[in-house]
Amino acid sequence: MLGAAARAIAALAAVQLAAQAVLAADSVVFGYLPTWQLDKTSGVDFSRYTHITIAFAVPDQNGRLAMDNRDAVLGEWVRRLAAAGNTKVLVSLGGWTGTKYLSPIMRDAAKRAQMVDDMAAWMRAFALDGWDVDFEYPGRQGNTCHEFAPSDTANFLLFLRELRHRLDAEFGPGKLVTLATRFQPFDGPDGVPMADVSAFAEVVDYFNPMLYDFNGVWSDTTGPNAPLDYEPGHGLQFSFKSSIQAWIDAGIPAAKINPGIPFYGRTVRMAAAEDKMYQPLTKQIPRGDGDDKEEADQSCGGPRVFSGVWKYRNMREEGVLTAPDAAADPWTRRFDNATFTPWLINTATRDFVSYDDQTSVAAKAQFAASRGLAGVMVWPVTNDYESELIAAIAGALA
Repeated sequence: MLGAAARAIAALAAVQLAAQAVLAADSVVFGYLPTWQLDKTSGVDFSRYTHITIAFAVPDQNGRLAMDNRDAVLGEWVRRLAAAGNTKVLVSLGGWTGTKYLSPIMRDAAKRAQMVDDMAAWMRAFALDGWDVDFEYPGRQGNTCHEFAPSDTANFLLFLRELRHRLDAEFGPGKLVTLATRFQPFDGPDGVPMADVSAFAEVVDYFNPMLYDFNGVWSDTTGPNAPLDYEPGHGLQFSFKSSIQAWIDAGIPAAKINPGIPFYGRTVRMAAAEDKMYQPLTKQIPRGDGDDKEEADQSCGGPRVFSGVWKYRNMREEGVLTAPDAAADPWTRRFDNATFTPWLINTATRDFVSYDDQTSVAAKAQFAASRGLAGVMVWPVTNDYESELIAAIAGALA
């Protein structure tokens, strides 16, 4: 097994060759394009992505779908993305704030039918290649005010079968149904991750587990946002590697999995300024990058708080990172070899930021390729800086 230093050198070499790299024909790079970041797309190399899904369409309590400025957004972006190459274009349904009504919709046949009708209508109107469904936490609490039920997973499978049947019947074979999922397989009626979710693979083309937000202000200590591997006894005991294996063990073929890679970091505040990965933190979220602002939850309300998010693009543009592997005072960059994660500490504010860079994303893409996975997923494509991260991924998958 390569040591950490050797892996880093190999990853950086892949980055240097990425400009000439061509993706293997069967490698998927599945990117999410948020509608609220369409003004941040300058410089995004969409030709690097095999699939782009525009997020999000949000269902109301009756299963009717809506998206702000839908006609303008989809009309423009489906054409633009199609012109980027052979990119497949989808729309994502739901998301963290957009799943408020999905549990009751899934258990109501008429509401499921209404949502499927709308999805098919959007496919016809905008020549979409498929739908990405982001019902992220069936059977357990997601966002604080969202309803859930023990029957969610069974009802979700029923809905997906109905959607698959409708798309095949109306559009013929080849239209896509994909899912954004949490890091563990879906919960059964007992509230425990199921040992066998293979029935979902019969109707779903790709599973995109969101392998980030493992540690944050909700944790007991600072830790990696998106570890390649976890360090026993420190932080949440799940990781990129262990999550992929959990889905494979539960019956999802490796060739249908695109593990998620974040193009952002999360900020927490250390209780004391100590130069180590795991240390006590305060429970107040500090401000992240220059785009971060205090906002209430769009779905559930509550107090106005910062997100703590640092987009990789803003780390570079705002001068926190003067180079991909170098930080500017008062920031100090470190790299944790156990989790293969870069992190920053600000000695003036005690802010701690765990994020992903060229080295860490290349290592994740290399691992995905080595395990025979479909490819990788990116959230979100607009957070890249001069294609530094997507080039590292492309180089690793080539």
